[in-house]
Amino acid sequence: MASYKQLAKGNWKVTVSLGYGNDGKRQRVIKQGFKTKKDAEIFVTETLNQRNRGYISPSASNMLFKDFITKWYTEYKQFNIGINTRVGYQSRIKTHIIPMLGNYKLNEITTPIIQDFYNIMISEKKLKPATVKKSMDILISCFKYAKKNKLIYELPTEIEKQKIEKPKIKVWNKDHVQLFLNKIKGTYLYTPIFIDVLTGLRLSELCGLRWCDVDLDNGYLTVNHQLIYDAITRTLLLGGLKTESSHRKISIPTILINYLKELKEYRKAEKNDYLVLDRNDFKYTPKSLSMNFTKKIAKYKEQLPQITFHGLRHTHATILISNGENIKVVSERLGHTDIRMTLNTYTHVMEDMKNNTASLLDDIFKKDE
Repeated sequence: MASYKQLAKGNWKVTVSLGYGNDGKRQRVIKQGFKTKKDAEIFVTETLNQRNRGYISPSASNMLFKDFITKWYTEYKQFNIGINTRVGYQSRIKTHIIPMLGNYKLNEITTPIIQDFYNIMISEKKLKPATVKKSMDILISCFKYAKKNKLIYELPTEIEKQKIEKPKIKVWNKDHVQLFLNKIKGTYLYTPIFIDVLTGLRLSELCGLRWCDVDLDNGYLTVNHQLIYDAITRTLLLGGLKTESSHRKISIPTILINYLKELKEYRKAEKNDYLVLDRNDFKYTPKSLSMNFTKKIAKYKEQLPQITFHGLRHTHATILISNGENIKVVSERLGHTDIRMTLNTYTHVMEDMKNNTASLLDDIFKKDE
């Protein structure tokens, strides 16, 4: 048996009675957001059919989504993702998902509701495309889990997504790098910036570098760890890397080898395992390093493009590619999963190189005239 009610906004709400459970309590499924009564009737038919086959759990009608997503994350999801990824999940669930969707009951959330959530993130909140995508990825994973456990009968996350233009990455050229290094010489920022420009490491990888990871005799460093903030324990941990391709050896130029030899000698008495951090108690964290970098370059707005710390990694790759380094070599150096990721990220550099092809051909064949 079902009852229908048209809401103030014109949408329809339906209550489906499923009888009584073993505990003697009445079981119901309540859902709203249907554009027409016909849509609500279709839902009732499907719910009763699937309930008869043992598909829908009535408990979903009483469970708030904020309680469900919290339970899903704490009891399941967090154990299947890396520590670094947990920070992003916790932040997006707390900041974006629960404030907008948390007070709905689990089985009340429909595709139009998720569509509104998506549209608001893009149009009203104007969040970065990456933030929107990652928030949607969390919802998709969460609702798939709900469906698998027979709490809902369909996924409400199959929405119409807008074509979002990917923002062009901001990088420095060689002159910008040299200018900034001259400005920060003698400060604690110099070492991490100098290393990152010449290696292209991710910030967490850079902060996780220890002297045992560097082979100065053979001219390479090994990336096997990253320094990450665990939001659960509120501590910095030396953890593993996210993907197999992130584990890699990176050749380093002579200029960096010589600098690190001097640095190692200078710090010999400090008994500090880390290259970038000044001490083992992690006084300087990846976040503070990034923030201090941003504050520092803001003082030179007229001379330097305002990039993020991650922009140094992009700068490293862009300089290599624009100077003719093989794209596969660059991809492996960056620890990308495959070469397509590198090509997609640095499309602008590849386009510039295409434009230079004609000039290159002119130079080659003019020599034969």
